[in-house]
Amino acid sequence: MAFGKKKASAAIDAAVNKAANFEVTVADLARRSEKRAWWVAGLSLLLTLVMAGILAYMVPLKKEVPYLVMVDPYAGIARLARVSGDDGFQSVIAKEAINRANIASYVLARESYDSGLVNERDYRTVYTMSEPDVWSAYSASRDARNPESPVAMYGDRTAIRIKITSVTPLGAKPGKPPTGATVRYQRQLYDKSNGATRPLDSRIVTMEFAYRPELKMDREDDNMVNPLRFRVTNYRSDLDSATPVPAEYQIAAAAQPVSAPQAAHPPAPVPGATPSVPAPVQSPSQSATGPAMPASPTQGVH
Repeated sequence: MAFGKKKASAAIDAAVNKAANFEVTVADLARRSEKRAWWVAGLSLLLTLVMAGILAYMVPLKKEVPYLVMVDPYAGIARLARVSGDDGFQSVIAKEAINRANIASYVLARESYDSGLVNERDYRTVYTMSEPDVWSAYSASRDARNPESPVAMYGDRTAIRIKITSVTPLGAKPGKPPTGATVRYQRQLYDKSNGATRPLDSRIVTMEFAYRPELKMDREDDNMVNPLRFRVTNYRSDLDSATPVPAEYQIAAAAQPVSAPQAAHPPAPVPGATPSVPAPVQSPSQSATGPAMPASPTQGVH
């Protein structure tokens, strides 16, 4: 019986050992599975953070980048310049023709007035090309509540037409754009009802400007109006006493007939005397050497 008990005890011990090994194996598998799950969760979190960083770097996904295409009219070669701080952009804004065009566009948009056209393009052009303080001054001068504004003075039937006579860039250096300009122009009043035009005055503008390639436009069509980010930082307009009235308006004044003074009773002829021939009367537009030629429209403009 002792021998049987011993055999039974060995069998039980083997079964217990087998069960214990199974429990250890199951616990070990559970630990391994839990460890694998943590690795997967950590890797997923890391990938999520990486994707979030990439999306943050790419926002906004849609970005408008304006370019300026310069075409050689003789060779037909096109050159693409991006609006940035690179050498290509600097060479473009350093060109005198580009600066003259931007300056003239700004002055025409700011100084012209036509109630039917001012809201179409002029306001937006001045807004796009002006710094905030310069735009505020312009907006106040065009307010209908201002008694000196063109809206209050001329209304809907009269327009102001601008004729630029000279554009002089200032402060230009080799390879660098100018920092200012003086512009001389003449203002004319145009009556829409009958098409009559009469001169108003001659003025001179002194302005400072800069290029802001990093500036973002509010609307897409502003890129077409101001692709180079031309911005006026200071603006002043004064009467120009050095510029005469346009010559085409002097002709009409010089052509007015002038009648010679006549005596109340002509003297009686003396018998035997040679009759005298009266000298021709000269108008104010004539000189001793002959009639004065009207000046050309560009005379007196520097």
